[in-house]
Amino acid sequence: MKIVMVCPYAMGRPGGVQTHVRDMAGWLRSQGHGVRIVAPDDGSEEEGLYPLGGFRKITLHGTSFEIARANRKAVQTCARDLREWGADVVHLHTPWTPMMAWQIWKALKLPTVATFHATLPESTGFDPMTAFLNRAARYFSKRLDHIVVPSRAPQAQWERLGLPAPTIISPTIDLSKWRAACGTPTDRLKIVYLGRLEERKGLNVLLDAWQDIAAMLPRAELTIAGSGELQNAIETQISSLGLQRIRLIPAPDDATAKSLVGESDLFLAPALEGESFGLVLIEAMAAGTLPIAASNAGFRTVMTGAGQSLLVAPGDALALAERVIEVASNPAERAALQAWASKRAFEFDVASVGPDYVALYQSALA
Repeated sequence: MKIVMVCPYAMGRPGGVQTHVRDMAGWLRSQGHGVRIVAPDDGSEEEGLYPLGGFRKITLHGTSFEIARANRKAVQTCARDLREWGADVVHLHTPWTPMMAWQIWKALKLPTVATFHATLPESTGFDPMTAFLNRAARYFSKRLDHIVVPSRAPQAQWERLGLPAPTIISPTIDLSKWRAACGTPTDRLKIVYLGRLEERKGLNVLLDAWQDIAAMLPRAELTIAGSGELQNAIETQISSLGLQRIRLIPAPDDATAKSLVGESDLFLAPALEGESFGLVLIEAMAAGTLPIAASNAGFRTVMTGAGQSLLVAPGDALALAERVIEVASNPAERAALQAWASKRAFEFDVASVGPDYVALYQSALA
């Protein structure tokens, strides 16, 4: 097959969708398929990349993302080039992100699979953005060959709209480089947070918890790696609380991120809401780093079985601190959980999940 993967986000920016697209494309090529990636032009050099249009960043519902579009002539040229290449099927990623994915899909008119990666925030009143996305869901539900969501949480949202339940297939990445990043234990307890510095990510909960963690675990060191709108507020909170043994660093590049996580003992993910999956948890587990995370809908998808013991109530700083202290103080429990985590991570490797996507493409072409 020749597959067009359309990503609405610039491939040069770190992100779970971009990593999924990149690693799926690489695996599909290894299986003999052709892949072209259509994404906003940010100067990235990516195998098979067709840069299209521009983008700008916006913030909505406590998270930052890009909206992208291309002019009509550029879309028509792209569609013509892809048809001449012999494109068979299109895989749209988050197509309700305005509006490049919609543009190229309409121009290509090919069998289409779409992954809606996000879990929408629950709204207690009228919210224009939620209303737009609900309308978009109904539109796409009638017109796409297959719709995929990463977990039960977004699937339930589609069902509440009275729409057919989308297929659940987890996002998948090549975990081999994460496994290679696994470090060796030291006499320090290295704890890391890696992600955006946004309110919904629960950084204030993490810092509140750190007061108890640092007091009870004198060997513990915390690294917060990321960038975002809360950077100044986090620096102020660290200073006002007099927190010690914390390092705050900018969002690292891909290689540095893998090294940072692989050399750590614990990975903390206190996100309050809005997580449709737990790709960061899988990456940490593959690198031999044990995650302790908030029990939001997306993270619960990953942390099943023994992993449920590593989940704490979202927003509960005391519960987070207690669980970190318990795990750090019990080597036997840590070893057992790490064995579970290593096995669980492999279930999401591209070699395990990739065939499910291939079957979906073949079904769309049938």
